[in-house]
Amino acid sequence: MMTEMRIEQVIPGSIADEIGICAGDFVVDIDGSQPRDILDWQLAESSELLLLTIKHQDGQLVEYEIEKDYDETLGIVFASPTMDKIKSCRNKCVFCFVDQMPPKMRDTLYVKDDDYRLSFLTGSYITLTNLREEDLERICRLHLSPLYVSVHATDPKIRQKLMRNRHAGKLLSLMERLAACGIQFHTQVVLCPGLNDGAVLEQTITDLFALYPAVRTLAVVPVGLTGYRQGLYSLQSNSLTDARKVLKQIHAWQEKTLKEIGTRFVFASDEFYTLAREPLPPAEAYEGYPQLENGVGLVRMLLDEWEERQKSLPPKLAVPKEVTVATGVSAASYLQPIIDRLNQIENLEVSLVPVKNQFFGGQVTVTGLLTYQDLIKTLKNVKGTLYLSSVMLKEGKELFLDGYTIQDLAQTIKTEVQVVDGLPDFLENLLS
Repeated sequence: MMTEMRIEQVIPGSIADEIGICAGDFVVDIDGSQPRDILDWQLAESSELLLLTIKHQDGQLVEYEIEKDYDETLGIVFASPTMDKIKSCRNKCVFCFVDQMPPKMRDTLYVKDDDYRLSFLTGSYITLTNLREEDLERICRLHLSPLYVSVHATDPKIRQKLMRNRHAGKLLSLMERLAACGIQFHTQVVLCPGLNDGAVLEQTITDLFALYPAVRTLAVVPVGLTGYRQGLYSLQSNSLTDARKVLKQIHAWQEKTLKEIGTRFVFASDEFYTLAREPLPPAEAYEGYPQLENGVGLVRMLLDEWEERQKSLPPKLAVPKEVTVATGVSAASYLQPIIDRLNQIENLEVSLVPVKNQFFGGQVTVTGLLTYQDLIKTLKNVKGTLYLSSVMLKEGKELFLDGYTIQDLAQTIKTEVQVVDGLPDFLENLLS
């Protein structure tokens, strides 16, 4: 049975827009076949001459003969990049963050995806434990590279224990097979003290480095624990001592690989430096920031950008201004010197408020997981406009994780709220 694919958006000025296709219409088929997902769609869309069947919102079926350049898109955007059901995770990882979510949140926050297509398209991490033979063949045939792989441990028994999946121990053989097809990987380890650190981590780095250059990078990040772990595997967070041991281990590897192949290969997330109370490496040590989504180098980018932009700060504002910046606990120490410098500008007063995450509890300190409820508990007497980072909100929407909106927050704390997309946006808004 054919499934019609609803069009979420039509890019203005695109081919689809010009011929009258609209958001809310449905794609019936393209060149007589129905794409399984966006990969099939992009392949079919690359044809210079194609036949597109659309079902308009009034029920009318229309066939469009389209002639275009091979690299020109139709301008049709679907709600989901997979277009069909997302491939779900078959693991029951002892550290799974989804299992630690508070109850009664949006259904989408409890989805455990493990889809190789999303890995290729959006850089999401997958475990390779749910791949069928046809999936492996398709990855090779379409050359879906790079893929982003959650490794955690290369020792088969330990990986099975971590992920509670009997197929988890086949990781290296799968990666070797895909590497033989020319597929490359960025990898990650979520480090759980007593389970996959120390000698286990050493073996993991050794095994992955043996697959270089197919394995391009490895990021090591600390396990995140919330206050909702009742009935779950007993885990400990990484301590200051743990963090310093991990950094010493990673730095030794970086020195070795830099000499041997000219790259550091393995990187620690910013949070390890915060936990260890050690200074961040310089920008060149991040080698172009290939693991930015894992929090590897985000703070360094911020600090370097600030170093450059503070040179052009004005000595005075024409009109007095008071503002408040709310942030997660872990970012506060890095932001405080920036706030101190801004407060040297005449007529400007900036207050920095670290907000403790009480909603998730546990050891969660990152800005991106703060909620409306955390903010209203802390922000009692806000001075002037409140500035928040967009990482607190659902992408493209003004919605916090707990379902409240920016408007809800502004009404509760009775002040204007400005959402900014990073330091440049903040400074432009602040100093205008």
